[in-house]
Order: sequence, then structure tokens, then C-alpha cells
Amino acid sequence: MCRAFKGPALDVLWRNLPSIEPFVSCLPTHIWGFSLRGELILLKPIDTKAWATFDKYASRVRSITQTRDPTPIIEHLRILMLSYPDPASTMFSNLRSLTWNDNQSHLAIEFLRVACVPSLIPLDLRITSFSPALISILSTIGTTCPNLTSFRPQIDFPTLNSCYVPSLTQAICQLHNLSTLAVCELDDPGMEYVTQLKSLKTLWLHIAPRRKGSSPQSLGLEHLDCLVLQGLRLNHITDFLCYLRTVQTKHFTTVFSGNAFGQQPDSMFEFCGMLLERCDNDTLETITLCEQFHNAFHSVSAQPSDFSPLRLFHNLTHVNVKAACIISISDDELSELVEPWPKLKTFRLSYYHNPNSTLLPTFHGLINVLRRCPELVSLYLVVDTTQLDGIDVKSPGNGIRNDGLQELVLGNSPISSPLYVALVLSSLFPNLAEVNLAPWLSGLLRKFSSKVQVMEQWKSVNRLLGGFRTVRTRHLGP
Repeated sequence: MCRAFKGPALDVLWRNLPSIEPFVSCLPTHIWGFSLRGELILLKPIDTKAWATFDKYASRVRSITQTRDPTPIIEHLRILMLSYPDPASTMFSNLRSLTWNDNQSHLAIEFLRVACVPSLIPLDLRITSFSPALISILSTIGTTCPNLTSFRPQIDFPTLNSCYVPSLTQAICQLHNLSTLAVCELDDPGMEYVTQLKSLKTLWLHIAPRRKGSSPQSLGLEHLDCLVLQGLRLNHITDFLCYLRTVQTKHFTTVFSGNAFGQQPDSMFEFCGMLLERCDNDTLETITLCEQFHNAFHSVSAQPSDFSPLRLFHNLTHVNVKAACIISISDDELSELVEPWPKLKTFRLSYYHNPNSTLLPTFHGLINVLRRCPELVSLYLVVDTTQLDGIDVKSPGNGIRNDGLQELVLGNSPISSPLYVALVLSSLFPNLAEVNLAPWLSGLLRKFSSKVQVMEQWKSVNRLLGGFRTVRTRHLGP
């Protein structure tokens, strides 16, 4: 009976590996030693029986995800790969997925060479340093892994892009089934191939500071589900959009550095205008603007008018700005902004405000958002909850309420009376369990000088909301 379960048990044990360490551990420890100079060596050749054991396990592996530092065993692995008795065959004949998310990719050349096999479907690599050998491996990906549907060679430093672009272009132009691609901006033949690849649905493109070679508006990105453009400055992304003829995607995300963006005061308005010119108004459903390091304190100030071009995207269901900028906005301006978006399910405008400079909406603005966007399930908004003029805390919305909101983030919204705030929120969101304090708990608002006092007040709001919910439940009965 035990023998009957041995095979299936080994299949489960070796199917998905969180590291490459098991490949070294499955061989006898006594074969390893050190030279007089302290170099790792094989004290004796690996015999046929040991290789048979290795092959028995390696053939069962379907996925390898290396996220931990492999330095302690990387030299063992290199020797192991070079010692394999049959270099013409592959060690990992059934490998389907490979992720190498570690900063030692240049030390794992031998492993990557034998792990890039025809059966691979997703391949994720993190590249942190220049390596001629790694360039050679990348240039052959198109022939060694022809069945890839997802290819994500992540290059940490933009200065390395020029070293790898020719090899990446050669590889990608041989991959005909890609549905997901995350890559630095390719040369002209590579970009032309990507724009014509009909199977491609998700594209993450790291934008270079400027385009050379192709004339503006020569290429179009069509039939995408998701497009992510990442650049050092927002105006670099705007320039790239200008270079395109058209963009047809459901979900658009841009990632940039807030520090660099701060030197371009008109970049947000210009970006939004170019997005309107290039994107299909009927197709676009999601717009996300991300500060690369998720640091709201380095974001620049923006005005509501900067986002006015986005109001013409009438099918938006998700608008996510939160840490991309600090926006000063009044109740009326907030109402005007969201009025064309009745289908909004996620509206994440901000979770931080500068107490010395930012104009904030009040509960009146929040109520107007609920009135115009009745399908909201996630809301990030900084609100001045100390301004209660004209607000009946027992019935603040005159019947306006949202029963489906699942997430409410109010960041460092000013607060003076947790009781009044809890009464208002309980009336507007009767099914809301609590205000999400994640920006406080994660440290994103750690630099705010009144952190302890303000966060404790919001904790009090959550305790009151919990009490109100308990009383309501008992009153309604089973």
C-alpha cells in the first residue's frame, strides 16, 4: 500500500518548488568539499545511482519560483549543472513555469541554460547586472522556449536596457503565442512585432526617455486587456503615447517617479490630454496612476482641471490616483469630476493631504460622490470630517446610502469627533465593517507628525462602527 502512494506523493512534493535548494539536497553531502584555497569542489564524481535519483525528482518538477537569496548554494548548483553526464538532454523535461526573482541571475547562468526548455509557458526573470552569458541565453529564448505565453524579463536599472534590447528583440520576435509581456522598450523591429501580435493581451512596457528612428504615430496598440507604461518621468510616457497612433485597451496603468515628476508642473494635464487623444473612449474601463515608490510625501500637487480630459471616458469603472499626486479639490469640483462616471466601482483619489496647503472636500462632497456613483465598492478619499455645517449626523445623506461598499480608506483625514464621524459613516455605509487603516499600519503615513493622535481617533471610529453594527443586528433580530 505504501509503495502505491509513493509515486503520487513524490509528484505532489516536487511539483512546485519554492527554491532550487532541493536539487542540491537530494545528492549525498559527502561528495562536496573545499580546495586549499577555499573553493567548493566535488571530492568524488557523482555516480550513476546518484544521477538516477536526481533525474527521478527533477522530472517531476512543474514549477520553480526562486525568490530567496540562493547565494549559499549557488556554487553547488553551478557545479551540479556542469557535471550532468548527458548535456544533450534536459534535466527538467516537464518544467512548465520558471521564476528567477533574485539579484544573482548572472551567477545562475548554468541553471538557466538547462531550465529554459520547450515545455515552459511562463518565464519571469529579474536582471540586475550586465552579463554577456545572460545576453546569449536571452537571445535564444525564442528557439529554446517556443511555447511561452508569458515572458517577463525585468531589468532593474534602465541603463542596462541598451545592453539587452537586441537580444530581447530577437527572442520576442520568435515568440508567436505571447499573451503577457513585460519588457523594456524594444528597438523598432521589436516594437513593430509587438504591436502586430494579436495574441498579446497584457503588455508592461518600461519606457525610454525618448524615441529614435520611427516616425510619430506609426504604430498602434490594439486588442489589449491591460497596458502598463512605466517611465522615470510622466512626460516620457506622454511622449510615448504621442509616438503611438492609437491605444485600445480596457485597463491602462502608468508608473512614474514622483520626485522626477515634480520638475514638470504641467505633466499631469498634458498626460491626460494625450491619453484622451490616443485611447478608445468606449473601450477604456480602468485608469491607474502609480507613484513608483508608493510615497505620497514626494508626490506633487495637482488641480482638478488637470484630470478634466478623463471625464470623456464615460465607461470608466475604476479610477485609481491615490499616491500619484496630492490633489486640492472642493466639494463642487469633486462632484463635477465624478459626474460622467456613473459606472464607477473603484474610486481611489487620495489617502494623504498636506495640512498646510490642500483644499479638502467635506461630507457634502462625499455624499455627492455616492449620489453620482451608486455602484462604488472601494473608495479612497481624504475628507475634512471636522466640517459638519449642514450635516445631520443621524441622517446625513437625506436617504443617500451605499449598501455595497466593501473598502473605505480616509487616510489622514482631519477628525475632531470620532462619535459624529462614526454616526455619519454608519448612516451612509450601513454594511461597512470598518474604515481601512492600512496606510497607517503599513507606515505610508509614518512621517505625519500627528500620526499617533489621528490614528487613535480613527481606531475609535472603528470601535464605534462595530458597536453600532452590533446594536443594529440585535435590534433587527434573527
